[in-house]
Parts: sequence; structure tokens; C-alpha cells
Amino acid sequence: PFGGAAGGGFDMQDIFDQFFGGGGRGRGGSRARQGQDLKTSIEIDLQEAYEGVEKELTITRPETCGECNGEGHPPGADSRTCPECEGRGQTTRVQQTPMGRVQQTTTCPRCEGEGTLYEETCSSCRGEGVVRNEATLSVEIPAGIDDGQTLRMEREGAPGENGGPNGDLLIEVSIEDHPDFDRDGADLQYHEAVTFPQVVFGDTIEVPTLDGPVELDVPSGTQSGETFRLKDKGMPRLRRRGSGDLYVTIQVYTPDSLTDEQRDALEAFAEASGEDIEVEQGFFEKLKNSL
Repeated sequence: PFGGAAGGGFDMQDIFDQFFGGGGRGRGGSRARQGQDLKTSIEIDLQEAYEGVEKELTITRPETCGECNGEGHPPGADSRTCPECEGRGQTTRVQQTPMGRVQQTTTCPRCEGEGTLYEETCSSCRGEGVVRNEATLSVEIPAGIDDGQTLRMEREGAPGENGGPNGDLLIEVSIEDHPDFDRDGADLQYHEAVTFPQVVFGDTIEVPTLDGPVELDVPSGTQSGETFRLKDKGMPRLRRRGSGDLYVTIQVYTPDSLTDEQRDALEAFAEASGEDIEVEQGFFEKLKNSL
């Protein structure tokens, strides 16, 4: 969906022109105006946001009519001087105010500032001077962009009025959720499941990053829920040097079932630890709660 760019307040040039008939105007007496900004959106995945990507985007937007070159009438159409403004493109009226008589000048409503009326209108744009066309654009999405940020493509918006420049195209970027990583600005978070013996004895494990797998040393005695930081393994910092970090949280995996050999070994472990419990009667639940 498209819409004009947000903007509020007063145009001081318009106020000045209305009261004093100021200059800076294009043909027919109407001031050149920049076209409206248009808005659209695009979705990418986290890997594309990490690396940066070029995407094609197809939009439907207003463009200057090619048949009449934005004039609103066929070339060579018969014309006559607008009787309301007498060809000036503006109408003037005098208003009595507490400060005295003020002359107010506005764009002629009949000829819309042209100063001329034409006997024919363009069949393609029906006299509007613009048509809606489909356009395919190539947009460069920089590495490190975050969800909800907006890119601006200059002069790819709606055409200007009276010779003014086109507006811009604003593209809001949304990033799909990743199955493994959670993002917090430039940092990433990852949860790695390990076994009880791995945290008891220590181990070197392989964890994924967006730039390929890396090794992580899990020291002996690591507790479930403990987090390790991998420096510069997060997202690139947009428009800044360096990258965020990857935080790996260790979670001890508790098996749902045991072999006879595993059960005997854990019963021996429980006995050696002074635990008077049966493995089948909640040892793992108690172990899980203690980690």
C-alpha cells in the first residue's frame, strides 16, 4: 500500500503567495511542487540482513503520462484563454481586515493555474497528466539493517507538479524470525542443548553462527542457563564499524527414557552423592530442578 509522506504545519511560502502573489512559480503562474513520497514494504530473512542484499521490488505508482507528457491534453489541442483569470493563472480578491485592505492571490480554480483552457483532454490520463504504471526497481539493503527500519529511494515517488521533482519512495524493511537466533539490536542470542556429562566433565561443542559454525569450550561444572559470549559473532552495526556479539545459553538436556546401563550408572551416581532415590521415581526431575 502506498500513501503520501506524513507532514504537518503550514507552508509559509503558500501563505506569502496567497496574500502577496509571490514569485518562484512555474508555467501558468502555479508554483512548482515536489511530488508526494510513496510508501511500501519488503521482507527479508536474517541471513540477508546479516550479509546485505540487493532485491527487486515491483510497485504500482503514479507516473507522468507519456501520451501528453503530463500536460493533460493532446499535443496541438485547440485552446483558449481562461476567462476567469484572463490567462494569468491566478485570481485576486481584496479582503478588508482589521489591519486594512489585503490583496489575496490564489491559483485559478477553473484552469488550475494554467491560464489556458483546452478543448480536448488526454484519453490516457483523462486530463490528470498522470497514470498508474507498474515499475520494477532494484533496492540495495545494507548489512546490519534492523526490523522496521526504512530505506529511502530518492525521486522514485509520485511525479511533481508544474515541473517540480518527483517525490521519494520509502521502503519499510521487515525481517523474518529466525529458527535458531533471537536478535537484540546488533547482538544475537542462541540456546544450545548439552548432556549432563558434558557439563560435568567439560566439552568442546560446535555452535552455529550466521557466518558458519564455530567451537565453544564448555568448562567443567557449567550450570544449566549459564551464558557465554562470542565476541563479534552477532550482526554488523549499521553505518558503524564492528559487529555485535553472539550470546550462547547452555541448557542441559534431560532424556525422556533410559537404558538399563544408563539407569544403573545414574543410580550409582545418586548413591555416591548421598541421594536416597530411585531413578525411575523422579531422579531426573530432581536433577533438572537442581541445575
